[in-house]
Amino acid sequence: MQNHNLIRTMGFFDVICLGINSVVGAGIFLLPGQLFGLAGKSAIWVFPLCGVLCFAIALCFAEMGGMYEKTGGAYLYARDAFGPFTGFLVGWMMWISSVIGWASVASGLGLYLGYFLPDGFVWLNKGLVAALIVGLGIINYFGVKPGVRTINFFTVGKLLSLLIFIGAGLFFIDWDKPVTQYLMKVDKGGLTIGSFGMAVVMALYAYTGFEFVAVPAGEMRRPKRDIPIVLFLVIMTVTALYAVIQVVATWTFPELAISSKPLVDAAKHFMGTSGGIIIGIGALLSIGGINAGIALTSPRSLYVLSIDGYLPEVFSRTHPEYHTPYLAIIVNTFLTLVLALTGSFKYLVAASVMVSILQYIPTCLAVIILRRSNPERKGSYLIPGGYLIPFFALLVCGWLVFNVELKVMAATAVAISVSLPFYFYKKR
Repeated sequence: MQNHNLIRTMGFFDVICLGINSVVGAGIFLLPGQLFGLAGKSAIWVFPLCGVLCFAIALCFAEMGGMYEKTGGAYLYARDAFGPFTGFLVGWMMWISSVIGWASVASGLGLYLGYFLPDGFVWLNKGLVAALIVGLGIINYFGVKPGVRTINFFTVGKLLSLLIFIGAGLFFIDWDKPVTQYLMKVDKGGLTIGSFGMAVVMALYAYTGFEFVAVPAGEMRRPKRDIPIVLFLVIMTVTALYAVIQVVATWTFPELAISSKPLVDAAKHFMGTSGGIIIGIGALLSIGGINAGIALTSPRSLYVLSIDGYLPEVFSRTHPEYHTPYLAIIVNTFLTLVLALTGSFKYLVAASVMVSILQYIPTCLAVIILRRSNPERKGSYLIPGGYLIPFFALLVCGWLVFNVELKVMAATAVAISVSLPFYFYKKR
């Protein structure tokens, strides 16, 4: 696979902003209340557990990312480990996952826009969501650097708002109470393994996205070095951030379980109206930022599938001046716009998580297979402990698949079946 006319302009700071931005999206602003409703005070343990589970998967992506300098991410890993058919399916699901994910977070933007719009003007939500999607498509059309700078802006903005929430919230907590009172109290009826497990599955949505860090490797200056380091830092940073946010929300806001905007309402509770506005703006920046991240990475999945001949050649054409896959960007933006304006946020989130899992499994298996089939091939990072961590990561993926609803599996199967004519047409 050739790198064509893509140019390497992404430095380490750009890559780490892409990683944090891709993970920290709508989930952390929407989930704390639902987690509290499922797990009570024990919800504070959900994110640390999710961090451990996701870290095992991220290590597999780190080992694979340390071997490649080309654009493609998990598509390349699956193709080299299992052959062209599996690689194609993973590449297709990567693209579907990114389009669904972009549409879902864009749809979620409407909920927080309602905080700023007066009654009777909610109809503006869809127009603003459409403007965001189209605007990001235009920015990325004019080069990877404008797209990356947009991501950096959103990343810094969202982190500042969350750090303000944490800083103010920690001062508001009544530290005179024994810590055990916070840790052990559970809602009436008690905590069950089932409800806690449901909370963990739900919280894992807030971690999806790290898999897209490696997609634009062909536009990074030092991808083999940067990708493994960034994946370590992203999972550790996000886990610490999420865990403290859940602690603050759980220990400061009694009505957390019934709030549709839990962080905004919690901030208003201990910071007043200004706190609600700060977190509301942070939520908008966060959702806008993850839109910006997917707007950059998603067309690259179309691009690599086109380079290998699975999709029409036009999708791999790069702009002679801006060095972007401009036709892939246009098509990707249009499809996302249609989904965002017509789809259900909750259903799209579930489908997005499912196709992310189908991207994780081949990558974890690729670590095992490529080590055995080509032991002399070395990257910049090797997972310690032999095959223990990849096998554990596969168990995590299997558990996640087991918890996915049948209707989501059916929708995923339909998405895969739609892709098959493209593959078999190429074989002709």
